[in-house]
This record gives sequence, C-alpha cells and structure tokens, in this order.
Amino acid sequence: MIYVLNKGNFKFIGRFDNMKFAKEMLNKSGILEDDCIFTEEIGMKYVSRIVEVDGKVVYMNKDWWTKEAPYIIEDYENHKVYDFIEVSKPEEERKLVSLDRFKRELNQNVDKINAIDGVAGEVNYNISVGSDFISLFREECIFTDFQTVTPLEIAQKLMAVISLVQTGSFREAKLVLKTIETDAFLTEERLKKYEDMLDSADAITYATPEEFFYTAQENT
Repeated sequence: MIYVLNKGNFKFIGRFDNMKFAKEMLNKSGILEDDCIFTEEIGMKYVSRIVEVDGKVVYMNKDWWTKEAPYIIEDYENHKVYDFIEVSKPEEERKLVSLDRFKRELNQNVDKINAIDGVAGEVNYNISVGSDFISLFREECIFTDFQTVTPLEIAQKLMAVISLVQTGSFREAKLVLKTIETDAFLTEERLKKYEDMLDSADAITYATPEEFFYTAQENT
C-alpha cells in the first residue's frame, strides 16, 4: 500500500495499491510528483507506540503527525525517535526507532487522523488511542519484575484512570494520575510519562464558555 502526502502542507492525498496507480492518479490530477511525499505500508500491524522525538512528546498528537512528522523522513538519521518502552530507560541505553517502522506508524497515524469528523470523531479517536495506550501499559507490566509491589496493587491504583482512558476522557484521566501515590513501579517519572502521553494524544477540541450547551449547577 502506497500513501501520498502533500509536501507543502502534509495533507493526505490518497492511498493506493501500488506506486503505478499512485503516479497515474497524480498525473491525471495535475499534481507534480516532486510536490509529494511517498511512504509505503509494509503490512505489519501494531499499536501506535512512538512517544518522543528529539525530546518532545508526540504520542498520537494529531498536529505533529500531520504537520511535522513527514519532515523527519528526509533527514531521519539526524533525529532521535524513541518508543514507549525506550523512553523509560536512561538515554545511553535507549534504542532508536528504525526509519522503516517510523514510516509505518506515520501511515497508520495519518490514516486515523484524517478519519476524524467533528467532535464525535474526536471522541472516537480518543477511545481508539486509549485502547492502544492500555495495551502499551500492559506491555510495560509484562517486562517488569515486580518485587515490592504487585500487579494487582497497580491495577487497583489505576482503576479510575483506566476507566477514563477507555472512554477517551484523557483530560480527566490526567487529573486523576496527578493524585496517584508513587511506588516502586508507578514512579514520578513513569506517571509523568503517562500524563505527557495523554496530554499529547488528546484530540478533543473543548468548548469555550460561548459554546456551552449546558450548565451543570445545583438548584438552590
């Protein structure tokens, strides 16, 4: 599968079975190949897991993936791209995400983002990302040697957070995370990573006072 993006504004142009079909469409549409970015899906499926690029948390951030991510491809070797597991390690021990995997995740994320339609679409996007987030959290637990704290204790602490994440309520989940008592697994650094990821991935455009439909207020 070939994905084509506009090099100028990074808008999604189309998805094609092969390069021949992609170039034929561009030719018919009068779009120059030099004005496009071509990326290829290898066929491997996995949850979105790139968290940090050059020190910035970009996890499923719709603006970054559609406006900045394509630039990374052109000089990828000059950037530091880390996934969910690696960002928890000391920097000297981290392994970089390969260009091939970055391209696959770019394709996947742009596809998700371009499917967003209105506020309902933003909520649905958050719910989808929330499912990915929980899968990554469980992966981190699988690779942890629990000694002074148990997985059950961790689950009990994060029960409210997980419930909120599953409904796409990232803003509320982040507030609850700030109240979690730290332990040997839920360190300040790990909790901060989760907060930053939820903050980055939150696609919902929240209403302003002028846009409110309802007021939640006790009758007096």
